[in-house]
Amino acid sequence: MRDAGLEVSRDDAGNLFGRRGAGRVWTGSHLDSVPDGGRFDGALGVVGAIEAAGRLPDAELTIVAFRAEETGPMGSRQLTELPEAFVELHIEQGPVLERLGEPLGIVTAVIGQARGSMTFEGRAAHAGTTPMDEREDALVDAAKFILRVRESARDGALATVGAVEVIPGATNVVPERVTGAVDARAPTAEALDALIAEIGFEPHWRLEPVPMGGLPFEALRAVLPDAPELVSGGGHDAMVLAAAGVPTAMLFVRSLNGGASHSPAELSSGEDIELAVDALTATLARL
Repeated sequence: MRDAGLEVSRDDAGNLFGRRGAGRVWTGSHLDSVPDGGRFDGALGVVGAIEAAGRLPDAELTIVAFRAEETGPMGSRQLTELPEAFVELHIEQGPVLERLGEPLGIVTAVIGQARGSMTFEGRAAHAGTTPMDEREDALVDAAKFILRVRESARDGALATVGAVEVIPGATNVVPERVTGAVDARAPTAEALDALIAEIGFEPHWRLEPVPMGGLPFEALRAVLPDAPELVSGGGHDAMVLAAAGVPTAMLFVRSLNGGASHSPAELSSGEDIELAVDALTATLARL
């Protein structure tokens, strides 16, 4: 950031800023990752933003590296200062652009999310002496629920049981209690309501779908008039700022290896990244 001529600071949430002038136009992403994550998720948006700032030496910009996006996002949620515009460059983390043969895509909205859990009660019993027709196996009931979760996801919705706790959790004991963690996502609030109702769980956490828009979206569309539009299935810092009323745009870069992300197989090509930084630079110049 300093090499790009930016004044560096941090806020109380641990967010890192590089500013030039008033810097009311922001761009950036996050640097944290998940266990065994790839090297592009988040980090590309920070490095690409610094590169764009270096190409615009007279532009008054703020580059931000948000803290703890993967756990909240925490850093962007604790901002006390909001910008006039925000643009986030990020890898797609999915296979759509690769299937379309397109290097870049424009995000129209970030999908809504709801998380909760379901617990199933049974009766612990000896796995070697309890007849099959006399068992009260909580894991069997949980398995039927997991299949229902999968079947409930239609028309752009997504639903996952990503963690299961089995008690007592021994190979030779019929499960007494099973809890499954549910992640449900849909592109509209109405679709999310319907998905939650069909699955039949009570969310303990929910985020409404967030549209991108305003001058940043218009500027990005002007720079990339033919780029395909996508709804983001993952949460991002851009979602938090847009929900707070900041005019926001998000640019996706094609993810290779079938859209692999949150894994070491995560990959975007140098050619696609160069196109993305060019587009980010042109968008910031317009703003």
